[in-house]
Amino acid sequence: AGRGVPSIKRTNSSKSLVSNADNERVLWSKSSSLVVGAGMVGHAFLELGQVHIEPYETVILRWKFDLTPADLDIYFSVLKGICEDKKKQRAADACFRSRHVQGGGGGDVSGAFAIQNACTLVWSNEMSWVRPRTIKWTVEAVAIEWSD
Repeated sequence: AGRGVPSIKRTNSSKSLVSNADNERVLWSKSSSLVVGAGMVGHAFLELGQVHIEPYETVILRWKFDLTPADLDIYFSVLKGICEDKKKQRAADACFRSRHVQGGGGGDVSGAFAIQNACTLVWSNEMSWVRPRTIKWTVEAVAIEWSD
């Protein structure tokens, strides 16, 4: 058994994002959608907000999204802090960058709120010159108990 939580893990895509584990609690959940045009990049900003975190807890960002058309893919990044433009996005510290994801993808990432108690989700459709992607996404901030 390793220490802590793996930085990325797959989640069950058929149910809620919540794993119902005794050692975690959902701080908040947000859902939205956006269309990313061909050759374009879309993003969303998330702020942790006023939440109480115990000294023995850490916060992870749990994410899942679906694409329309469903047979397409997209490149997905989670950047630390608010990154309003491409220059800031390129220079940002990333939890991960340009992960190739099919629709229905999901996972967990720790450290997303390490800068400004905020993060930026980025979906890149720059590889497509013809087809836009519609993204329906849900994220949760989850407090998890650390155990050594």
